Amino acid sequence: MIYSGSLVLYVLLMAAIFPSFSKMTGIQDFVKNYPKALMKFFGVQSFDVTSFNNFLVLELLSVMWVIIVGAYVISFARGMVSGEMKSGTLELLLAQPIERWKVLMSEACVLLGGIICVVLSMVLGVFVFGSAFGVGVTYGAYLAFIPLGVALFLSIAGYSILFSVIFDQPGRAVMASAALTICFYVVHFAGIYWRVVEKIDWFGIFHYYDPLKVLNSGNVPVKDVLILLAFAVPFFALSLWLFQRKDITVS
Repeated sequence: MIYSGSLVLYVLLMAAIFPSFSKMTGIQDFVKNYPKALMKFFGVQSFDVTSFNNFLVLELLSVMWVIIVGAYVISFARGMVSGEMKSGTLELLLAQPIERWKVLMSEACVLLGGIICVVLSMVLGVFVFGSAFGVGVTYGAYLAFIPLGVALFLSIAGYSILFSVIFDQPGRAVMASAALTICFYVVHFAGIYWRVVEKIDWFGIFHYYDPLKVLNSGNVPVKDVLILLAFAVPFFALSLWLFQRKDITVS
């Protein structure tokens, strides 16, 4: 609720600002002189001040989106195994007649539900406040964004859960998950300029995340969604396998 509410308020702020922003004199000249590298870092190749899609991608759906929702996913995954081991509740839970894979699977389902709710809350906020402030929202385009947004954070959840299983210290699980996510983003940004790095970027999750392309086309990027899910499934399967064999005794 906290993360969803924060995103809705953020969208409210963006929708309220955009009408005045798009009418500011000289803003187009300012945008033309804006560093191209920085524009690409925020997921925009060229900026149209009259497009709310461009504005929202620049201000939210690139870096800030990853930070806000990524923090939710990583913190939740941290608590699934390493967090409960640290607090001593996991050993108590598994003392009951319940199989380990069911425990991890049920928690993963809750995380999946949370990711869907967070993404839907952002889209719903765009629908409500976009209409209220008359910013010209294309509803079908944002509905097409939902599968991509969910798939992106499921891919982050996959390796975050794995690190939660591997590390007994919650802090290490968080640092490993955050570091890998940042590494993927930096490689994606560097791949724009260096062809060698671009080839490496094919193995990163952000290579398949292009929100502006989806919002402008209005089509679900089925291939990108499936590839992002392909990141999540093997990591989670490995997490289940390792969790079945993990010593959860608290020393």
